[in-house]
Amino acid sequence: MAHIYKASEWQSPTGQYHVNDVEDLAGNAGMWWMPCRVLDMTPAEYVKWLTEEYEPDYISFNKILSFSWSAKNYRKAHSYLLYINRIARQKKFYV
Repeated sequence: MAHIYKASEWQSPTGQYHVNDVEDLAGNAGMWWMPCRVLDMTPAEYVKWLTEEYEPDYISFNKILSFSWSAKNYRKAHSYLLYINRIARQKKFYV
């Protein structure tokens, strides 16, 4: 069912914090490129912006983009979560 993109945050067993829309992880909502569309950025622009603005402690691209923050940088993860959700709500960005 379609819904406005809404990311959630969670801490993995490794202690890293992750941010993604978990309502439909196997569908479009959980795809790594969805925030690019929310922000009207190319994937390259999005990765550059993410690394410069929110500085994830871990970032990898191997067919999918994966990024996370350590517990000491939780505030950066939370700031990213608040920003991406605010933009999605403003645009009424349905997935």
